[in-house]
Amino acid sequence: MNAAGTGRPVVVGVERGEEGRAATLWAAEQAVRRGLPLRVIHALDWPAGAPRPQFSVAAGTAARHRETERVHATSWATQVYRDPDLARPMYGWGDRFHAAATEVVEEARALALEQHPHLEATAALLDGTPATVLIRESADAAMLVLGSRHQSSLSEALTTGSIAVPVSAHAACPVAIVRGPEHRAVDGPTVVVGVDASERSLPAVDFAFDEASRRGAVLTAVHMVHSVGGRMSDDTVKEARIRLAEFLDGHRARYPDVVVRPQIRPGHPVKELVDASRHALAVVVGTRGLGGFRGMLLGSVSHGLVHRAACPVVVVPSPDTTAD
Repeated sequence: MNAAGTGRPVVVGVERGEEGRAATLWAAEQAVRRGLPLRVIHALDWPAGAPRPQFSVAAGTAARHRETERVHATSWATQVYRDPDLARPMYGWGDRFHAAATEVVEEARALALEQHPHLEATAALLDGTPATVLIRESADAAMLVLGSRHQSSLSEALTTGSIAVPVSAHAACPVAIVRGPEHRAVDGPTVVVGVDASERSLPAVDFAFDEASRRGAVLTAVHMVHSVGGRMSDDTVKEARIRLAEFLDGHRARYPDVVVRPQIRPGHPVKELVDASRHALAVVVGTRGLGGFRGMLLGSVSHGLVHRAACPVVVVPSPDTTAD
């Protein structure tokens, strides 16, 4: 997968805080590395029944509230709360809601340009819920990048603000969840990819080879095999190595610069990939394969990695997973 030739942007969904900052910087580096523009977005998830402001209203002419409120954006849903210590506002609630969100995307864009002055970067506010906005953006993006709040799987499943799981399951392009920092192993940078040696894992393997080539990194290809009590017979290991080698041959021919380290492992895919993530620049998986199923997100490998990986996770759409 070579996204550089598409001209589609790397899209980052931003929020205020360290998670948003980390996602912005990671996305900007990806855009520069791939020769693509960066698109910084924030969803204006208007509360039900809230009036939309006329942004052309001049200062001092907007309707005033009986109680004052403070607006800030600590998450995708820009929040408003009453603050009796604030002076009575000059603008209506909707104007301040919009202004706070504008500040979030402009700060993120400025951060990206501070690190990469020649990067083509734009910022936009988009109406809709965060997941809806991001999935819609994925149709025209080379990659989506999100921050992670380090919630547990159960917490995120029960939180209305959760977006990483539904977006990674339904997006039409690769989705990167910047959960933790990139790591450089003692013996050099490494990209990890989960491989089940089936056609549905091809897009993830394509992306991982491309990423390793761009980063000058070794590619660790982790192939899981069924075992009893964590033990594998010699014949099982031999067959798995042959199957994995044959599956990777075509990619090796297209990326002769990438050093590949095949690994045959027993155990659960999530545990093994989480362990591998502790020394990786990124872990790449598909939305299906290695035990993942589109309709069973709580049991999928991609879902488990979103919550547990120690480095950025890239979830690449597998065949037949982008259509509902």
